[in-house]
Formats: sequence, C-alpha cells, structure tokens
Amino acid sequence: MVPALVLASTPWTDSNAPLLALLADALDDIERTRIANENRLRQLTRDEPDSDGEERGFGLTLDQPQVAALADIVDALGKMEHASTLNLQRAVRKHPLGPWVKATVGVGEKQGARLIAAIGDPYWNTLHDRPRLVSELWAYCGLHVLPAAHVHDGPLRTFGGGGQTHPGHGGLDSHLSSAGVIKQGDPGHSRIGSHAKPAGVAPTRARGQRANWSTTAKTRAYLVAESCIKQARSPYRAVYDAGRAKYADALHQTACRRCGPSGKPAAVGTPLSAGHQHARAMRLVMKEILKDLWLESKRLHETA
Repeated sequence: MVPALVLASTPWTDSNAPLLALLADALDDIERTRIANENRLRQLTRDEPDSDGEERGFGLTLDQPQVAALADIVDALGKMEHASTLNLQRAVRKHPLGPWVKATVGVGEKQGARLIAAIGDPYWNTLHDRPRLVSELWAYCGLHVLPAAHVHDGPLRTFGGGGQTHPGHGGLDSHLSSAGVIKQGDPGHSRIGSHAKPAGVAPTRARGQRANWSTTAKTRAYLVAESCIKQARSPYRAVYDAGRAKYADALHQTACRRCGPSGKPAAVGTPLSAGHQHARAMRLVMKEILKDLWLESKRLHETA
C-alpha cells in the first residue's frame, strides 16, 4: 500500500513546472530554426569541395545583399536562442528539482531543465494520480528491455496501442508485465537469481511505427549523460567507466544489427563493437541519472 503521506500532496503544485515545459519547447523551436538557417548560410558561402571532392556550395559572399540579410537573421536567431536559454535557466532555478540540477556536476541548468520538461515529475504518474516505479520512468525514456523475439528485421512491435505518452504518465507503466517487458537489467544480461533469463534487447524505432516511449525524453537523457561523462568530477563518469569495463569482453546474446554490416547482423557469440560497448555504458549512465532524479522527487513528495 502506498503511504498516505506520499499521496497527500505534490511539491509541483505551486511550482512553475508547466512554464518550464513551454520554455523548453520555445528554446527547441528557436534552436532548430537557427541551425537550419546557419546551414543554409554555410551552403551559400561555401567555396571548397566536400570530402568526396564534389563542390556543392554556391561560393557567394556577404557582399551580396541577400546573403548579408540571411547572415543578419542567423545572428538575430543566435541572440534569441541565448535569451531563451537564460529564460529557461531562470525557470529551472525556481523548480523543486532546481537545487539537485545545480548541485550535480555535469547536468547543467540548460540540459537539466530540458530533461525535466520532457519527463515531468519523475516520481508521479499524473495519468493515474499515483507514484510511478523507477522502472516505469526508464520505460518512458525508452530504457526498458524487450524479449529478443519482439525485435526483428521488420517494424518494432508496440504494445497497448503504442503512441507517445505525456510527461509524468509513466510511459509503458500499464503494459510492462503484459507486454513481456523485462523490467530490470541490461540488454543481453538479464538474470533472475542465479538462473539466466532469455536475452533481452533494447527497443529501437522503426519507420512507420509509433514508439511507445518518449523519444524526446530519451534524447534529453542522453544529452545530459553525454555532458556528465565529459567531466571527471561528475558522479556519473565513474558509472560510465564501470560500464565500459563491464562490457569490454561482452559477447552478443542475440544477433545484432548495430555491430554488423547492413543486412548482416553480428552473430551470436561475437564481441560487441566499441560503439556498442559505449552505447551500453551510456545506457547505464542515463538510467542512473533518471534514478537519482526519481529519488530526489520521491524525497520531495514524502517531505511535502
């Protein structure tokens, strides 16, 4: 039974959590527009051949009025993006999880705010108005594990109707057991006690299929993890290093499209590629970051 204290109130009631999500979306929009126009400007002014020897740039200069005008637009978008970033950072400082973001080396206010905006309250399932398990939070971010039989060369099988869910709804929470999702462990390393379970695999997106997890939340968690492993003082750098050591001699438990050439998955029993080892270690870091956010949110709920 869930303690009454946990159900009594939520620390988000008087916070600016909805504002945080809107500000994160605004920054995303401006950033995408700035990058797109920056690429256009680069293409217009590029006068060197690409790595394959082909010349695809137009070789124009800023002396031409239209090119100069586009350069001014790119500069203005950069300033707008900076202002939007500051706005988001100010908002996360007022959020209940703001102190955790500030105190955790490597997370950063900008990426930390975007992650919180993507997942909502890490501890609370707003759809069912109840706490959610940390495994549900992982599933919402696409960090669950599926039985190998459910992932194949065709479209990824989705469960319970699929479709994106909303922050705080818990992602696959209502389908974790019925869908055959392996709640704990890592791909290819799932165990119950001393007995091995059938190898599990991480879910992947398939063209034409709606993922039943939040790709935005997964991307934001990855970017935070990427920032953390670049800093030796971050507590998550040690998690990454331990993960690389753990998977240094790992072998494929199932055929792996990641490590094989196109159309020829790496065979069972072959070593993981360096890139696959990195991906698995990053997965451990992402899960640890999300777990710590979940624990901090849980603490806030229980002391509210």
